[in-house]
Amino acid sequence: MKLILDGLPYPVVAGTDAPQIVAGIVGPLGHRTIVVSDRRVEQRGKLVADAVRAAGCEVLAVASIAAGERQKRLKTVTDLHTTLLQAEADRHTLVVAVGGGTLTDTVGFAAATLLRGIPWLAVATTIVGMVDAAIGGKTGVDRPEGKNLIGAFWSPVAVVADLDAIVTLPLRERRTGMAEVVKAAIVGDAALLERVEAFDVNGDAQAWEPLVTRAAAVKIAVVARDPLERGERKALNLGHTFAHALEQASKYRMAHGAAVALGLRAAGILARDRTGWSHADHRRMLHAVRRCGLHVHLRGLVPEVVMGAMRTDKKRVNGTLQFVLPAKLGDVRYGIEVPEDAVHGALNELGTRVASSGW
Repeated sequence: MKLILDGLPYPVVAGTDAPQIVAGIVGPLGHRTIVVSDRRVEQRGKLVADAVRAAGCEVLAVASIAAGERQKRLKTVTDLHTTLLQAEADRHTLVVAVGGGTLTDTVGFAAATLLRGIPWLAVATTIVGMVDAAIGGKTGVDRPEGKNLIGAFWSPVAVVADLDAIVTLPLRERRTGMAEVVKAAIVGDAALLERVEAFDVNGDAQAWEPLVTRAAAVKIAVVARDPLERGERKALNLGHTFAHALEQASKYRMAHGAAVALGLRAAGILARDRTGWSHADHRRMLHAVRRCGLHVHLRGLVPEVVMGAMRTDKKRVNGTLQFVLPAKLGDVRYGIEVPEDAVHGALNELGTRVASSGW
């Protein structure tokens, strides 16, 4: 099974035979290749390397690294530079990154900054990677002050969604990945929410394919119109200003998708008095999030700590917090300035269970 999504200068491919798909892309290019995988999917990285060799390309090295938000830092990038240089990488060497969003962010940034940029290819093995992180050319790492504060736009030669990898993911990771699918539905495909509401996260790769491809198609369409995030692409940050601050405040114990789920509710609370976001749409969004097994009630974090993390958010403009807020299902507004007291109020409300009013 293979499906190619059009719209970007490079192919985005979803399939159950990812190693062969990668080989089919790399073989005609003739690049010498280095494969870097997350240790948790090291075997999938080896399968990719074997397929690339069988396609007639030289594989200079196969490496695995610890991935995750706590490893998404400059030291990891420096270590990757060492690995690549020791393997005699040059400007024509292709780096294949096999793993989730933190892995592709980090390896992509290492590729962007080595020798002023070498080619790379993303093989996404998580839901977040398939529908969001691996698509669009954003690469980067975190600083102690906040998420993704160091990075570059560096497009891959291709993105491959490894659908077979989904069934190997822990249930918790499949659930948290669904938050990005819900976000995609709110941003640009209201009908996708119906599929989310009826979806079983225990499904096989074939069941996941239409969900992944529709969510990915939302991002592809937006990125195609605004590749460098000058305007419309900011809409894809729905829920993320809250989410990134929640992750940082939790010292990254909170998974990205779990934080996005909370961020979606918080954005809806802010939108209540600002965009005309309706009670009915808000309830529907929350129902979809909870249907995925995600929480929309914040526990264990003090709003003041989260606010402190928000003050280093890279999306601030002239010191002012700006948010993406939903207007209706399938339509959001970006660049909305919100006073800090209103943001604090939303965090306080997030700390309460969803009231009978539905907020």
